[in-house]
Amino acid sequence: MDFDVVVLGTGLSESIAAAALSKAGFKVAHVDNNQYYGGDEASLTLDELAKWADSRTAEANEKSPASYLANQRTRYTSISRSTTIPPQSRQYSVPLAPSIVPSVGPHIDSLVASGVSRYGSFKLLEKVAVYDRPGVVQSVPGSKEDVFKSKVLSLLEKRRLMRFLLFAAGEFEGKKELEGKEHMPLLQFLREAFSLSDKPAIAIAYALAFCITADEPSLPALTRIRQYLRSAGRYGATPFLVGHYGGLGETAQGFCRTSAVKGGTYILGRRVVAVKSPSPAVDTSPHDEKASTSPSTEPRYSVELEDFDEPLTAKILLASPDYVSPVPIVDVPSSSNPVLSGSIYPVARCIAIVDKPLWFTPSELPDEPAAAAAEAEDAVDGEAEETPSAPLAPNYEVDTAVLVFPPGCLADGSVTTAAHVLVMGEGSMSAPRGKCESSRQTKRLLSLKERPLGIVNISLPCTSSSGPPHSAEELLRPYLDATLTLAAPLSVPSDSQPIAPIFTVFYIHHSAPPHPPPALSTASSEIIVAHPHTSLLPEIADAATQHAEAMFWKAVEMLGRRSPVRESGSTDEVEGKNEEGGEKEAEEESDPGEIDSFWPPLDAAEVESADDW
Repeated sequence: MDFDVVVLGTGLSESIAAAALSKAGFKVAHVDNNQYYGGDEASLTLDELAKWADSRTAEANEKSPASYLANQRTRYTSISRSTTIPPQSRQYSVPLAPSIVPSVGPHIDSLVASGVSRYGSFKLLEKVAVYDRPGVVQSVPGSKEDVFKSKVLSLLEKRRLMRFLLFAAGEFEGKKELEGKEHMPLLQFLREAFSLSDKPAIAIAYALAFCITADEPSLPALTRIRQYLRSAGRYGATPFLVGHYGGLGETAQGFCRTSAVKGGTYILGRRVVAVKSPSPAVDTSPHDEKASTSPSTEPRYSVELEDFDEPLTAKILLASPDYVSPVPIVDVPSSSNPVLSGSIYPVARCIAIVDKPLWFTPSELPDEPAAAAAEAEDAVDGEAEETPSAPLAPNYEVDTAVLVFPPGCLADGSVTTAAHVLVMGEGSMSAPRGKCESSRQTKRLLSLKERPLGIVNISLPCTSSSGPPHSAEELLRPYLDATLTLAAPLSVPSDSQPIAPIFTVFYIHHSAPPHPPPALSTASSEIIVAHPHTSLLPEIADAATQHAEAMFWKAVEMLGRRSPVRESGSTDEVEGKNEEGGEKEAEEESDPGEIDSFWPPLDAAEVESADDW
């Protein structure tokens, strides 16, 4: 079976690029070793998650040491999981790459421009907070309203914060506050340029800029802050969206669906047995000029699949790093956007299923609501049903939220690296509603006793190689225990039983090493390999999208040398944009084979669905 492009892996970057190539008229085959979409960004049921963990801890038995699973086992280490899988396991969508999506950015733009937005849905992130102490969080001053409502900031601190937020939301490049301080650590910059005290400075650095360490430079961090501030208000008060059904895995499947609608061929659950380098086909036809340039004599890659009699052949390959051996590849430049640049670290991850909601009780809560909370709990227990006028505690329960642990905030935690926790509840369509416990109480009791199930996903970048090695569980257990102290209002007695998750998976995710730029001597070495993504929650989707676009244009440039057949039937050569962004002048007024945009105009049905965005 002959194709223009064979794509190996259905990760987000590969799926976006496959959809764009299909919509541009190329003949695409998309293959994945797994039986699900999404690759490293997949959204899995608990059964699939358990199988995923087991397959990456089992002894290797593949004939090829460079097989997909063998490569996965080198990148996913220190895996441990609970032995018992809880009920309703198929109703979970657990993300392997937890993420939040800025409302303004390349990913949302591609969702709308491609028409994939009609295949997915999102929920606004409810809150971002910083861990303060057991059971209590610190609010993040991310808007004017947050600053004005704060009860812990003095009037002077509010003025300083407002000045900084106005600075960060504008065009700060070249301003005197930043001049000569672009590489200064953000925390130091906030203290020196805006005289911010420690608490608001730490909240801005780790929960607004999402810095990982204290020495991250100011310019890229400020650029991220500006994007997030400008994202607020597009779809709601908060700047971030959380994808339904696990997030990026569902989005990747939407792009695959778009590719299939435009003629893409999909093969899942088939092991890639071999990838053979291009070799010219034997030409037995009479030797003339037409025969010498016939597509049948072009060098092609051959991809052999398990239980497939006929190999897939293609002019170029686009692949996840786990599918290709160290062969000559095409290097796609990484993004020059400072928002998306930065080092790639191994990340210790924890996925925990909890059967109690989390409460983000703010540290500035006055004393009175605590008494009101106790009265509310008494009402829930049926002891104060006759006094419905009793004051109720403010409801700080969260369904989708981010909790940030700055470096050094836990005695047993990292002193150099920040950890981020993404909470995904029933409202994100990622977890089912818990079973209702037997009770005798009021409607309010019913809402509490249904115990919404939720997913707690903890990420801790491992930036330092010094010190003794630790397992993923040893690294993350303190953060999980601290997070679970939020699983009850402050009014719950301190001697109550500690809350434990009903299912956990711990592991360390190592990014694939970036391939070195190849020395291309011929046009036959044409494997485009996806680069590893950043691990920051709000950057993953935008980074994957920008890299997908870079892969798309590289593929168009290569296929332009090989005269791909368009949907219109044209076999004219496609002229891609050169590095300077210019285009070769066409002799004719218009070229039906020319590609001048990442996404072509939507058809009528796609435009109607995109209008909702």
